Amino acid sequence: MESSNISPTTMKTQAMLEHLILQNAVEISGIDNNTGELLYCITDKLKTVHPKLYRELKGDFEKHMFSMIDKGPEVMQWKFNAEFFNE
Repeated sequence: MESSNISPTTMKTQAMLEHLILQNAVEISGIDNNTGELLYCITDKLKTVHPKLYRELKGDFEKHMFSMIDKGPEVMQWKFNAEFFNE
């Protein structure tokens, strides 16, 4: 793909991700099987390299966790083992 076909927003995002990877604040963790997009994990270093992004990701994570908590254990798939049945 020619660089002239890439939007400025996409170029900015790619540059920021490259910067975060080089700073060891983000690591590539895999590829989404459905979309082919790269998946990333953050490291503790993100707190100092890009505090605003860290706060935004933390907020999103907490929002999703609270949503799951509100829905209860029915939203999860479970693997039962003996510890659940020992009384």
